Amino acid sequence: MQDVDLPAATREEYLMPASPPSIVAANRMTYRRSGHSGLHLPVLSLGLANEQRALRTPSALIHHAVGLGITHFDFTPRYGPLAGTGDDIIGHALGTVRAWRSDVTVSTRIGLGTGPGPLVGFGSRGHLLSQLDVLLRRTGLDYVDILFAHRYDHSSPLEETMSALASAVHQGKALYVGLSGYAPSMLQRAATLLSRLGTPAVLYQASYSLLDRWLEGKVLDVLQLHGIGCMAGAPLAHGALTRQGSALTMPPETLSTLSRIAQSRGQSLAQLALSWALHAPHVTSALVSTSYLGHLSEVRDAVDHMQFTSDELAAIEDCFTSDGDVDPTSDVAQHPMTPQSNDCT
Repeated sequence: MQDVDLPAATREEYLMPASPPSIVAANRMTYRRSGHSGLHLPVLSLGLANEQRALRTPSALIHHAVGLGITHFDFTPRYGPLAGTGDDIIGHALGTVRAWRSDVTVSTRIGLGTGPGPLVGFGSRGHLLSQLDVLLRRTGLDYVDILFAHRYDHSSPLEETMSALASAVHQGKALYVGLSGYAPSMLQRAATLLSRLGTPAVLYQASYSLLDRWLEGKVLDVLQLHGIGCMAGAPLAHGALTRQGSALTMPPETLSTLSRIAQSRGQSLAQLALSWALHAPHVTSALVSTSYLGHLSEVRDAVDHMQFTSDELAAIEDCFTSDGDVDPTSDVAQHPMTPQSNDCT
């Protein structure tokens, strides 16, 4: 994808609030029901996180997203305290959604690698609820729509983690709860506990793309059994499906074939990958992250081409089942973890 840089901005400009955009575009976005809940999400969601590079003018990016009909934002602090400069800027920008709060959905993941403190105890009641309080204070929001428990914590009782999620709902600090990166067996137990607590999980987040289809096995069975929606993280495989490189690689001939299929559909490779992920009936929404307005506009166009012919689907499958290639749905490709980032680039 062609990078489109925003004008340089000072810290004051990053923090400067802006007028809310029109929500009219949301009427042109496709929404899907999340599992058996009453929550409906746009098929494209935007991840906001401070990682190796600063997010360019986050307020402008959020407003541009809403203008495209993307009204779900996942704000997950990474690798350190939320009070860090980058997260503080993003948090302030996210706080501007207060102006049209009823029209947008805000989610956050709390758990492994999402805040300060040791790696043990990240699923404890104290960690989950205290980090949620910090996030609400930094953003100025009264509540988040979806609170995810991110990764199973072997050092904390699962009952404690799920009880903390339920408490957040009962305290009015979260409307719904979800799970992120849980392996099938723990996902089953967690979903059962949450249902018993009267706060059933409405959404599960995990990596899912043409190159990473492990959840099509036992995870999907659990989601269907409990009526839980699915958010596809890293649908572009961390840039591998944008020709910009990634830890997930594929043979050059596979890349060339996918590019030809995309071209025949009038799409870029990234758009093809997103359309394919959204074509799956079990995907509620795809979570993308980018710091460029141009990237966001490009992936938004994929929503208008979610239908595939049987020949197109067969050609895509052939890319991963030919001799020498690894089938992304096989045991060899499976892993029960969701990534820490979901980059367009």
